[in-house]
Amino acid sequence: MYIQNLQLGLVENMSYVTVLANKAGRLVLKVLDVEGHIAKTVIATINEGKQQLELNMGDLNSGRYVMNAFSGDIFIKSIRFIKQ
Repeated sequence: MYIQNLQLGLVENMSYVTVLANKAGRLVLKVLDVEGHIAKTVIATINEGKQQLELNMGDLNSGRYVMNAFSGDIFIKSIRFIKQ
């Protein structure tokens, strides 16, 4: 599974993640604040192929975050973004 990108590095309420998967699986996105605390966890079932996931970030406070993506328990990618 491959996370292509996070739409908009400067996030307001909604953002999108493009995922490429060679097989169906479970994607876990953990959003951490600058202090390393988990601010949000998103779990999605991914189908084989390319897809775009809509992420609601409206419940996060303004600030800097890191989103870590996992395929099951395997780390895939870390993406930094700013929530306005």
